Amino acid sequence: MTSPITVSTSSTRTHLPTRGVLFDLDGTLIDSRYAIIESYRATFENELGRPLPAELEDPSAIMAPRPPEIFARFADEDPLELERAYGRHYTSDAFRRVTPYPGLRETLSALTERGITVGIVTNKRMSRVSTDFDHLGIDPATFATVVTADDTAERKPHPAPVLLGLERAGLDPAHSWYVGDGPQDVLAGAAAGTGTMGAAYGYYGTATLVDHRPDHLLTTLPELLHLV
Repeated sequence: MTSPITVSTSSTRTHLPTRGVLFDLDGTLIDSRYAIIESYRATFENELGRPLPAELEDPSAIMAPRPPEIFARFADEDPLELERAYGRHYTSDAFRRVTPYPGLRETLSALTERGITVGIVTNKRMSRVSTDFDHLGIDPATFATVVTADDTAERKPHPAPVLLGLERAGLDPAHSWYVGDGPQDVLAGAAAGTGTMGAAYGYYGTATLVDHRPDHLLTTLPELLHLV
């Protein structure tokens, strides 16, 4: 196992005992890029009668915005209706392309065995999260909380979803980490008062994450076990 990369900051987070770790989902715990792109493509082709815009083939362009925001940019039709069609494509077939990142189960098990609370904070809707869990055999009871797009009007990088996750899990941000692969995750965690770990193995890459100064960068998911 390689060692995590520490980004130079003034944070003293690593000196505090870890009580909880909250995770982003897509690009952090699971690789869902192909399922998400396929769902957008099917919606554009079947509902709008045109191909998926080329820029939406890039996972980093579609992970932070919620689907209604994407559809509002590219179509005049009701974005909520288009999101419902998108969701049907995802939960009926596209989900089959979702895979776990290496070490997912072992990492979650190791954290819970240490008595560390784990949770998820995602911009995804719960219906699709549940589909992912069922597909991958992930027990929802593993997580003290799962905060989704159904729970807050704001999305990351706003801190509200992370703050709600901390509240529901009974966690103090000073003793917690937020782990995610995008700038929106680093910004949301920092604004909520947690330590931040950037998942450089996800969709945004090392250079983009370094620009937003997480406390640590991870090249694999299990590396975080060195830090908590």
